[in-house]
Amino acid sequence: MQNQTLKVLVPSYYEKFSCIGSACEKNCCEAGWDIFIDKSTYNLYRNIKDPDFKKELPNRVKRVRGEEASDHHYAYIALDENDRCSYLKDGMCSIQLEHGFKSLCFTCLIYPRNQIRKIGEVLESALSMSCPEAVRIGLYSTEPMTFKFTDLEKTHSKSLASFQHIRFEENTKNNPLAGYAIALRHACINIMQTRRLPVSDRILAIGMMLNKIREAVDVGDWDVAPVIAQKYAAMAAEGQFDGLLASFADNEDIKATIKTKIFITAMSFEKPGKYRFPNFIPCVDRLGESLGKKTEELVYLELSTMVEKGAEKYWQEFLEKRGHILENYFVNYIFANAFPFISALGIQHQILLLAETYALLRVLLCAPALHDYGITEENLIESICDVYRISMHGQMVKRMTEDYILSGMDKLAHMSFLLRD
Repeated sequence: MQNQTLKVLVPSYYEKFSCIGSACEKNCCEAGWDIFIDKSTYNLYRNIKDPDFKKELPNRVKRVRGEEASDHHYAYIALDENDRCSYLKDGMCSIQLEHGFKSLCFTCLIYPRNQIRKIGEVLESALSMSCPEAVRIGLYSTEPMTFKFTDLEKTHSKSLASFQHIRFEENTKNNPLAGYAIALRHACINIMQTRRLPVSDRILAIGMMLNKIREAVDVGDWDVAPVIAQKYAAMAAEGQFDGLLASFADNEDIKATIKTKIFITAMSFEKPGKYRFPNFIPCVDRLGESLGKKTEELVYLELSTMVEKGAEKYWQEFLEKRGHILENYFVNYIFANAFPFISALGIQHQILLLAETYALLRVLLCAPALHDYGITEENLIESICDVYRISMHGQMVKRMTEDYILSGMDKLAHMSFLLRD
């Protein structure tokens, strides 16, 4: 293939990423994800002459059948009994080791890079924060995240630049606000980078902006959306949202209900015997031992007490010294996922996704803090990766959000309880 390049808008950290392979503490090949194979890669595998590879191929690579089958989702790699890719060997991909990186399927070639999305006339990509190394190089800078255009090369037929782009407009055909996607996202990022405000207040300010836009949309005034967005970003910068969270009334009963929902999420299973947030479970076990109870006998009030004790001692210190990591996480999330158009939920409900993430991260980071004498580097990276994985690679957050909506707890006043420190 003749070398060609695409000009793509990316976060400034993007080109610094390099996979660390077997040194990765949270290997994507062990995540239990579906590993889809495109048709061209499947045919390539069938034509590999290596007798051992050929013999094992029917056991390790299965065809996708029925309506879900496509040239992109043509087959998948079977996982072993531990939910690891069956081609994983000593922490490395045996396909890449024995047949070269061009033999990898598209899924494995590009991860953790996002498939290129086209918004208007702009091509964009970012890194998925489900990868520990992406977290380190993408979120740890103390400077606000910036964006730049870079040239991505079409080095071969399955390179990121060569693959078909996701067209943003196709996912938002019936949404007149989609034409203002860049302006709305820009305002969300500006508010999220307003460092005079705590991160929790920034999320709430974005929620107020989206609610105001929704009110205009309800009366058919679509064109005012970018004006509202610009106004709210300016209000944040001018200090009009200082102390915003504190201005919402407190309610112990609502707070307890919302905390219970968060703990149910943190304790949930992905599969029988496999927790979605494995770093949370040892904290629960230790609490049970200290109280002389079995894990299943603990009530959410006891879990809440454990988290709040850790938060009381370490959360504010974390926010003061490393709050930029949370800021960068949310900025990357907003950019990478075309927020607030990430799902079919109404625009006023998108803020729930950010508030739920904040609440989950606070629980996961503070639960082990007393035992660890602080929020450790290991737990910080693991918690961010786990939350991003269930946000982007699973249905849990979607179901959680729908539950809030159905129970009538989707107003800004209710969201404020998710954000209280």
